[in-house]
Amino acid sequence: MKKFVVSLARIEHRVYQIEVEANDKDEAEELALETWYEDDEAFMDCGCVHAEEFINDVEEQREAA
Repeated sequence: MKKFVVSLARIEHRVYQIEVEANDKDEAEELALETWYEDDEAFMDCGCVHAEEFINDVEEQREAA
């Protein structure tokens, strides 16, 4: 049998949440973005909400002579 290397790609959309104290929605968004850029581990990972997988490449492996 032949040997192949198959490259599978996965594109994900993940949701992250953080609780912030703010005066309004705009300020809450700003604080969340600032926190994300400084410390993305402060966010709770809510998981993958959508993913798409596809085969990116298939290469046949040749035996050494």
